[in-house]
Amino acid sequence: MKRIGLLGGTSWPSTILYYRLLNEMVAQRLGGNHSADIILRSIDYNTIKSRYQSRWDEIPALLEQELHLTHALPCDCLILCNNTLHKAYNLIRERVALSIPFFHAVELSAHSARQQGMKRLLLLATRFTLEDGFFAEGLEREGLEIVMPDAVEREEIQAIQSRLAQGEAHEDYTRYFTRILTKYAHLDAVVLACTELPLAISSATSPLPIIDPALLQVKAAVDFALD
Repeated sequence: MKRIGLLGGTSWPSTILYYRLLNEMVAQRLGGNHSADIILRSIDYNTIKSRYQSRWDEIPALLEQELHLTHALPCDCLILCNNTLHKAYNLIRERVALSIPFFHAVELSAHSARQQGMKRLLLLATRFTLEDGFFAEGLEREGLEIVMPDAVEREEIQAIQSRLAQGEAHEDYTRYFTRILTKYAHLDAVVLACTELPLAISSATSPLPIIDPALLQVKAAVDFALD
């Protein structure tokens, strides 16, 4: 089994989700007492998060350093446990030139949608990700039509995401998202472009099929690790 590298702590509740999914998937595939061979580098997220609004230009270099440190642990492939930071990764990917597979959340989401014949997608994410456009543009380049929540919905989604990122869970969050997804149920699927959203949205509560980048990253990593 190859070793899977996780760059996480971004935020810690969603990093736990990656860890759980990796181990569950390996156990399902191999049976017995098998679990995933994982190296986790869990960073102090505040160093990066505090720069989102006014010092974004400093983030790519910080991410580059963390990627190199994670790679050197060493690991055979790498998952970045944060969708928003894929914006920074896109800016440095050629300079970093990782020699191991990197499972890109946007690219995997686009591939999954095309593979399933989905064309019109609702994008749910943090306000930053929705308004910056890097995730939507990555999907649109693949011929997909992207619909985003309105301004009021974005504010509420942001407020809930912030609480989820602090480890707070509440049934009201799931009920809110079910109402939002019902409003957009005429679309083909919803993309959960924020790693905390699967903590409040599941296939059991969603009126729309779900494209979960975190789950896609995990599946790609396990496929690679067990090949």
